[in-house]
Amino acid sequence: MKIVRLNHMHKSLAFLFLALCTWSCSQNSNKPMAVAFHNVNAKYNAIWQASRLDKELQKKWVTERKENYNATLPILFPRDSSFKQGHDKEIKELIRKASLVIDRHQNSHFIIDAYLLIARGRLYQNDLINAIETYKYVNSLEIRPEALLALYEIYLNQQEFVAAEKIEDFLSENPLNANQKKQYLLIKAYSFQRLDEPLKAAALLQEVQRYLKKGEEKARLSFILGQLFSDNNQPSLALESFKTAVNNKPSYELQLQANLAIHQLEGNLGALQQMLKDPKNEESKAAIYVKIGQYHYLKKNFKEAKENWEKGGQNNPNKGELFYQLGGLFAKQLKEYDLAAHYYDSAATYLSATHPDYSKAQKLKKSWGSYTAFSKQITLQDSLLRLANRNPAELHELFLKQQKDTVKKTSAAPLAAPVFTRRSFSTEQQSFYFNNEQARIQGGIEFGNRWGNRNLEDFWNRKNKNTSLTQVVNTASTAEKPSEKNKEGNSQAEENWLKSIPLSSASKSKATKMIEESLFKLGKLARFELGENELANTTLKRLLTEFPSTGYEAETLYTLYLSNEGATKTAYRSTLFERYPSSYFKTMILKLENGTLSENKEILAQKKYEGAIERFELKDFKTAFDSCLFIQQNYPGSKLEDKIVFLMALSKAGLHENEECKNILTEFISTFPASPLLKEASELLKLINK
Repeated sequence: MKIVRLNHMHKSLAFLFLALCTWSCSQNSNKPMAVAFHNVNAKYNAIWQASRLDKELQKKWVTERKENYNATLPILFPRDSSFKQGHDKEIKELIRKASLVIDRHQNSHFIIDAYLLIARGRLYQNDLINAIETYKYVNSLEIRPEALLALYEIYLNQQEFVAAEKIEDFLSENPLNANQKKQYLLIKAYSFQRLDEPLKAAALLQEVQRYLKKGEEKARLSFILGQLFSDNNQPSLALESFKTAVNNKPSYELQLQANLAIHQLEGNLGALQQMLKDPKNEESKAAIYVKIGQYHYLKKNFKEAKENWEKGGQNNPNKGELFYQLGGLFAKQLKEYDLAAHYYDSAATYLSATHPDYSKAQKLKKSWGSYTAFSKQITLQDSLLRLANRNPAELHELFLKQQKDTVKKTSAAPLAAPVFTRRSFSTEQQSFYFNNEQARIQGGIEFGNRWGNRNLEDFWNRKNKNTSLTQVVNTASTAEKPSEKNKEGNSQAEENWLKSIPLSSASKSKATKMIEESLFKLGKLARFELGENELANTTLKRLLTEFPSTGYEAETLYTLYLSNEGATKTAYRSTLFERYPSSYFKTMILKLENGTLSENKEILAQKKYEGAIERFELKDFKTAFDSCLFIQQNYPGSKLEDKIVFLMALSKAGLHENEECKNILTEFISTFPASPLLKEASELLKLINK
């Protein structure tokens, strides 16, 4: 009986002990046993698993990134929204695991670590708003350098420089461990890189080197250091940095690029060409050709640079960057403007929206597209006018010759297929058969194995075409062969062709006017949008030679003045001042030469203008015009310049000098598109034209 009571008592004590332990291990308790229990569970369960996921994601973040070695690499990897799509499940699991600490272990010492891991997950998701809020909350609990460094980087990327500067000041004044110091210096160097201060960024990267061990990170940063020095004309320091990159266990791609840079800096063309022959570099030939092209470009061997860059454009994942370089080569050095337009168009197509030159490429595509349109218009109208000078017999012979050439070309290449340039497709798009290059190639092989080479025609899948359907088709095609029908068709085609030729005086005049306008617009485009003074000079000189009485002469002389230097510039200035003393373009030159008006001169211009208005109201139009001309010549760049030019036009209208009035109004509309007087000027010009 006694033994039974003792056993019962032991069970009760054990139950009571377990109950006390459970109560003391509550996450709301601050007792040592409770805190120890939750510390162990938080650290070796949720935090351990979340940290492991974070390390795996960080590794994938680095390894999956595609580097663009044609441009200077960014010191820090920029955020990529596509990473979330490929790793959504793992990121959510990271956030869930870290959240367990907050839900179940409130009294543990790992709450802040959990929030830091959650913030990391938000960064992987590119959810910057919630990431910022999480890091701010961490700092409200306890100042943690990890959170401050993350905020520093985010603010720099968002160009919130005031907030970034505050964090930078705080970090620079407080002690950091070696890893935190390294990260701080990297972010600071990245900020200088973004602000286009490469030498300051390079100085910080050199300091970072002493915190790095041999490995991929040190190799990559050494490579960037080499790029920064190379871009800033410090070849010896660049060479040293690239060699450091090679000696620090880089990846195959990074080692290849570093060796290419070394050979280029050393001027070792033989080594570069030898790399082309190495079988292991088969997939990297595009990059090697690019470097050989750069070598020739620096040596001013532009033809060789062009040939190698074009070879490098084949199967090159960074072809957008390469096409952008080729556009510059053809425009600036080779002066082959049609090809420049072609390559800028391709660059705008292939460059990613995140590329630093993307916006510039889009603008250049538009500008060079306008160049192509004007150039084609000039060539077309020139050729049509040349045809218009031939007699009917010559035109008939020329038409027949063109028809024969067309037939020859068609018969010579009946199976020629159009070649299309495809954009690269995303992973999702490649699931569609026609977007999947490998699937289409395999399909073509299977089709050939089964059917052989077949022409694109009706009943292609029939071995014997002598069926009734085939006979119907053949009969129909044969029925169209009689010579009378051919003659009729040729006659109609020739008639349509002749209609496109400006044979009448009115149509010739229209074609000539189109050439004149296109030459003027092309010259202005070349000078003001493309920055191609040579093209502007050639085009506008042709305009003045072929159209000596052009209405665009004043503006053309002004544009030529801007496009030239020395004695030639002075000559165009003198011609403009002599032939168009009242032109606003003369005022624009004076404004460039004299700068902005002082306050005192602005007041004098105002008084003179008021005097001109009084003379105009008294119908003394000549004096009003002369007063305005005096203001233009002596007070160029006045705030009243649009009103002065408009009053000059009105004065000429009052004097019934309609042609002069028309020219001034045309200049006004072109020069002052934002003037409140624009509507009145346009209406007055329409009235004069009637």
